[in-house]
Amino acid sequence: MTRGTAQGDAWHHNLMSYEEPTDPATNPLPAATEATANQWEATKERAAEAMKSGERYVRENPGTSTLSVLGIGFGLGLLVGWSLAHESHDDHATQVRKLAKRLRRELNLD
Repeated sequence: MTRGTAQGDAWHHNLMSYEEPTDPATNPLPAATEATANQWEATKERAAEAMKSGERYVRENPGTSTLSVLGIGFGLGLLVGWSLAHESHDDHATQVRKLAKRLRRELNLD
C-alpha cells in the first residue's frame, strides 16, 4: 500500500488520530480493569485473613505446629533425596555405558 494515494493517506490519518471509544459495549477494557482491581483487593483481604488465622493457630498450638512442620520437612527431604539418588544413579549408569561403548570401539572389541 503506497502512502501517496488517497487510500494510503486516509489509512495514515486514521492510524494517527486514533481515539479510544468510551462506550463500554465497544471498549470493555476499563470495566475489565476495574473488575480485575476489585478481584485483586478481595484476594489480598482473604490472604491477610488466612495469614492472621494461621498465626493464631500457631500461637494456640505451638507443639502441634512444630511437629507438623518437622514432619513436612522430613517428608520433603525424603522425596528430594529419593529423587536425587535415582537421578544420579541413572546418570552414572548412562555414563558408564557410554564409556564402555567408547572403550570397545577404541579397542576394536565390537
